This record gives sequence, structure tokens and C-alpha cells, in this order.
Amino acid sequence: MESVVALEELLAENEKKASFSKANLDRHEAGEIRLSAMSKASSENSYEIASEKVTKYKNILASLETEEGKQFEQKRKLVVAARRKKYFDSQDSRIKVTKEHHTDVKLAALRIITELPEDVQFEDDKLFDIAIKSVELNLPELNELIELLDKIKKEFNSLIKSKDKEDIQEMATIDYLIPIIILHFYILKNNINEYIDDLNEKMLVEFEEKKRKVRKEIKFSGFPKYQDWWIRELWLSHQAYFALFKWKSIINKQCITLEQKKAWSIIFDNWVFLKKMLNDKGSLAYNYHYAFDTLLSKYVNVEEELDEKNISSMEDIIQKITEKEDFSKNVKFHNTDTPYLKFKLKKRASN
Repeated sequence: MESVVALEELLAENEKKASFSKANLDRHEAGEIRLSAMSKASSENSYEIASEKVTKYKNILASLETEEGKQFEQKRKLVVAARRKKYFDSQDSRIKVTKEHHTDVKLAALRIITELPEDVQFEDDKLFDIAIKSVELNLPELNELIELLDKIKKEFNSLIKSKDKEDIQEMATIDYLIPIIILHFYILKNNINEYIDDLNEKMLVEFEEKKRKVRKEIKFSGFPKYQDWWIRELWLSHQAYFALFKWKSIINKQCITLEQKKAWSIIFDNWVFLKKMLNDKGSLAYNYHYAFDTLLSKYVNVEEELDEKNISSMEDIIQKITEKEDFSKNVKFHNTDTPYLKFKLKKRASN
């Protein structure tokens, strides 16, 4: 077993060496860098030696794995699992002592670890990428957001009966995602409001300093109401899809910055995913569905249209709009033989 692990390590090392040497030679050929004659010869020699070792170690591994293959594979998996457990068990200690990142980034990384579900883990480099982005975003006080998320979770759990949890599959996914999506909606709404307040303040200052005519004050009108049938009939009718797309488009126009628009696109996708999942479960998920809607209404004022006249009126509007649309059109670059399809067919043909 030790021989297999050692061979895998040697294989990985030489694959890395070969890749590095090949990249240097390719960049030299492309004119991106200029290698001296000695450096070029050295890179070619390193590439050749490393490539030969890669082939050699692969052949040895293949021969070993054919002998009592299942036993070797089982032992290998145990060793990998043990290493992985040891790696993540000491992750917080490594983060605390690292000198590569600033204290605020390390604190963000440690906080993210505590927030992740038990079965979700990120390796150090990925974790720091997320932590750095979290610090760069300069969100409102993170402690306040964490407290708010805990509050939303408690309120959500209080609205759900234990029987509902027993009847619904994917309960852990739903329990985990719903409070987070509500929090993301809340952050987006506040971010739009704060940005608008800043713009209005700048316009007022500009008027007072330069005596310019004040533009009409910008206001955030809030999120429009949606309708349940859009979700229920999604993927089954053009009108449901079109109505939901228009609703998304209206909110997108209320987002001012590119970051807000990107955030709204992600929030919308997650919201539709959860609403569709709950809708598909029918009456089993009614209490879950109601708890989700109740908290969205409370924290973000995102509400479903309940008035029958308004629902009917909106249906007529969507009907008229879709009648004018040509759903037979394709995009200008339409081609059924897509680049990925070509890649996939070529890949399968070579295997």
C-alpha cells in the first residue's frame, strides 16, 4: 500500500514538472518570453525526463492496481480519507498562524468555516479566496448580519412543524438555503437603498455648492409582486416563463450597480429553484412554502399577489404581450452543432 501512495506522489510531482517545462517552451515558441539557448535546452531536457518518469510511474501503478486491485483501492481510499481528515482538522490552526494574509482576511476565513454545513469543506486557497472577496465587498457589519441570519433561522424553525420535516425529502437543503436566500434579498434591498441615499446626498451637495438645478430625487419603489402560477407552470407554458422573466427584468432595472445586478441574478436563480422545489412537493410543503413567503414579506417586502382582480389583470397583460412576441425566433449565432457538443463527441471518439 505504501508503494502505491509513494508512486502516486512521484507521479504528481513529475506531471507538475513536465507541465511547467512544457509551458515555458510553449511561451518561448509563441514569443511571450525569450529563453537563452542554455535555458531552452534545460527546459527541453527537464520536460523529456519528467515525461519519461510519468509514463514509467503510470505503467507501474497500472500493473500494481491489476494485482488485488480492489484491496489496493480500498486501502488507498482509507489513506486519502485519513489525510483529508487530518488536513481539515488542523485548518483553523493553519489559518491563525499564516503570514500570507492580513488579520481581517484570516478572521473572515475562520468565520466562514463555522458557518459551513458539516459536510461542506473548502481547501485553504479556496477558503482564502472567499474570505478576501467577503472583505472586499465591504458589507454592513458582519456581526449584525450573522445575528440577523440566526434570528431568521429561529423564526423559520418556529413556523415549521416537526411533522413537516419528516414528510419532506431534501429537508437539510431546504432548511439551510431558505434563511440564506432571505438574508441575501435583505442585503440587496438595503444596498440599493443605501446607494440611492448616497446619490441623493451627492446631488444635494452639488446643488448647494454650484447652485445647479436639483434632479428629481431618486426613490426605490420596492420589489413588485409575483404570482404563484408563474412558478407552478414554469417550463410548461410560454406565458408563465415570460411573466417570470418580466418580473426579474423589472427588479434588474431597479438595481443600479453592476454588483447589484449580478447579485440579483444569483438571488433570483436560487429563489426560483427553491420555489419550484416547494411547488413540486405540493401540499406536503405548504407549511414550508408559507414560512418562506412570510419571512420574505417581513424582511424584504417581497410578496405574492393575492387579489383576484389584480391577478386576472396581470394575466391579461401578459397574454397581450406574449401575443406580440415571436417565440419562433432564434439568436443570431444559433447553431445546433454547438462548440461543446463538438468537444464532447471528439472526446468520446478518442476514448
